[in-house]
Amino acid sequence: MKNTLKFIERGIIYILIMMMAMILILATVELGYFLVKNIIQSEFLLLDLDDLMELFGVFLLVLIGIELLDTIKVYLRQNQVHVEVVILVAIIALARKIVVLEIEELPGEKIIGLGILIISLSVAYFLIKKAGLMVFDFVDKNQSPPTPEDFLKK
Repeated sequence: MKNTLKFIERGIIYILIMMMAMILILATVELGYFLVKNIIQSEFLLLDLDDLMELFGVFLLVLIGIELLDTIKVYLRQNQVHVEVVILVAIIALARKIVVLEIEELPGEKIIGLGILIISLSVAYFLIKKAGLMVFDFVDKNQSPPTPEDFLKK
């Protein structure tokens, strides 16, 4: 039973990796098409600010996808989730949201909330980097919990 569940889990992860790779390929092609189309249609081969902001948003979306793909691959290989990568994906996603937002149209509370999110994620990333690579292991429930010495061995 345990081996069957492990086989199903690995199969699902492989399917997720293939689907994410297809999405990233399509998003990259669309980003390239959008860039070339806007440059050709623009005056003096320059993009206007709205198109540029949209391009940055799509670019950051592709970057988020690459980081998520990396997280899935690490989980497949090591059966671990790297907290550092998850925080990094959240920072990139927040940066993408800020880039595409029209900040002047937002109420003050939402701007303050975005600022708090930025500071919180930055502090979390700093603390994780300072403490060393943090990894969340998915271990068997029958095993004893890891000791501090186990983490020093990694």
